Amino acid sequence: ANGNYLALATTINTMTNPGATTPGPSGSGSLSGSVLRHANSLYPGQFPENFIKANPQFNNATLLNNLGNTNYHSLQVQTTIRQLPGISDMQASYTWSKLLGRSGGFTNPVDRAGDYTLQTGDIRHDFRTNGTFELPVGPGQLLAGNSSGVLAQIIGGWKMSWIIQLSSGQATNISANTTLYANSVPDVVGAFDPSQGKIQWQNGAHNGNYLGDTYGKITDPQCATIAASVRAVCTLSAITDKAGNIVLQNPLPGMRGTLGQNVIEQPGSWTFDGGMGKRFKVTESKAFTLRIDATNIFNHPQPANPTLDINSATPFGNISTKTGTRTFQGQMRLEF
Repeated sequence: ANGNYLALATTINTMTNPGATTPGPSGSGSLSGSVLRHANSLYPGQFPENFIKANPQFNNATLLNNLGNTNYHSLQVQTTIRQLPGISDMQASYTWSKLLGRSGGFTNPVDRAGDYTLQTGDIRHDFRTNGTFELPVGPGQLLAGNSSGVLAQIIGGWKMSWIIQLSSGQATNISANTTLYANSVPDVVGAFDPSQGKIQWQNGAHNGNYLGDTYGKITDPQCATIAASVRAVCTLSAITDKAGNIVLQNPLPGMRGTLGQNVIEQPGSWTFDGGMGKRFKVTESKAFTLRIDATNIFNHPQPANPTLDINSATPFGNISTKTGTRTFQGQMRLEF
């Protein structure tokens, strides 16, 4: 009903015929795949053992080789500042990269050229920076520069550190029904821009969406072309634009989808962690250190990856969960 001829062939190849018995003295027990071998009035001649599966005596045949290959290209820039007024050990780096290749699970093992595409590990942009600076508070500083005594000991000498990371999302597939061997993607039949993904989460809503309310879902036209007796169990869907025009649909059985693989970028991420601490000198041989570290200072949530299977029961682009909490950790240490 869903046009998955691979699953159909597997079912016929392994389906058991209750009337067929295991050879031997007992003559009992049914044989896996015996439907294929069973003769009847419509097919008086039995089909050969390898009519569907070339080597039926093996459950699996494993070929170990180096069919997959990847090409990684990148531009890497890094800068380090050792000393500036109030700042020490500041570092920033940026990487632009592109990861192309072919990996396992080919759409069509005898035509692997179409699987040369962006890989799931492709992260186009990545920026990171970290460093430490002294707060401009205390004797000789911008704030409370004339302080002295106990007050100066308390408010001066505090140092703050930071770690910031911003990364674009990984490349991923928009999935459709498996019509060949693996990695099935939809046919593009209307105006569809995979680069328009953007997290949209209404205040108070249980779920978000990566594509907003741009697209809807209807029954795939393919379902109307199959026999009426199995039409009701066809679960294929098609994606429509706001006007109701179909833009994505499942490819026909045996065909490679035209959308291409890993054409959409998943949500990116960013984090901001920091810490602040000070060392208090108590006596010549004793010191007290106080430090506070914060993870995810802005309490920024990280949405889960969206649902991008056009046949899923959930809305296209749905984001069901998000993670990320702000945490604080305090440390006190006495040195003697």
